[in-house]
Amino acid sequence: MARPALIVHGGAGPVPEAERTHRQAAVERACDIGWSTIGTGALAAAVAAVRHMEDEPLLNAGIGACLNSDGVVELDAGVMEGAALRAGGVACLRDVRHPIDLAVAVMEDGRHVLLAAEGASRFARDHGVEMADPSIFITDRKRQELIEGADTVGAVARDGDGHIAVAVSTGGRVGKLPGRIGDSPIPGAGFYVDDRFGGVCGTGLGEAFIRLGLARLMVIELQHGMEPASVARGAIDHLGKALAAPGGVILVPRDGAPQAAFNTPAMPWAMAE
Repeated sequence: MARPALIVHGGAGPVPEAERTHRQAAVERACDIGWSTIGTGALAAAVAAVRHMEDEPLLNAGIGACLNSDGVVELDAGVMEGAALRAGGVACLRDVRHPIDLAVAVMEDGRHVLLAAEGASRFARDHGVEMADPSIFITDRKRQELIEGADTVGAVARDGDGHIAVAVSTGGRVGKLPGRIGDSPIPGAGFYVDDRFGGVCGTGLGEAFIRLGLARLMVIELQHGMEPASVARGAIDHLGKALAAPGGVILVPRDGAPQAAFNTPAMPWAMAE
């Protein structure tokens, strides 16, 4: 039997002082909800945590997410299981109530890894995933036009059978071009997991995570026997030195405690084990 563990983050960036305690509380609520489902498996726990954060209007995922340059919310999400390396990602969603649910549906369908825009929405409707009017995601337009830095929410879980799963969801970057896809729905960039070594997900400047293939690199370092804390710190160091990019990472190794690291003013996170 493995020791269950869960780590959750609510985005790395220059979080306004007035919002820090509220964002931290939102992340802790998500962690509690995910942890309450750990007995049904790592995937269920990670998805439950992220699904809750899609409903927290102070976090940049789902309701309250940042606006693109057209003043529209476009959402990305991704999920992966470490047992068989199954993965699902969705991008540029405007009318799917919980993007993480659709990412799971894509993974479970198994034909593709990443679906985007109208094709992803059509897949959602065909598979009974809850839809929504796009206006539901805009709760405070003035604030959502100013969100900066806190680019993703995510969770990594390890269950009692030693299975590891990761889930991520995001509104992306404020003012992004319509159709922009960041690292969050891309395995190897914004997330990656392999039961033999561990699972990770990131938050920050998505383009940098994509260019570095950072999540996959972190799992390779775990495979090579590096200490999990060193892997997390080293990834953030690499992110800063290679591309002068802001960001944060969370990590659950095959064995041992979860880890977190970031180079931004704040990254609300919580863990349970």
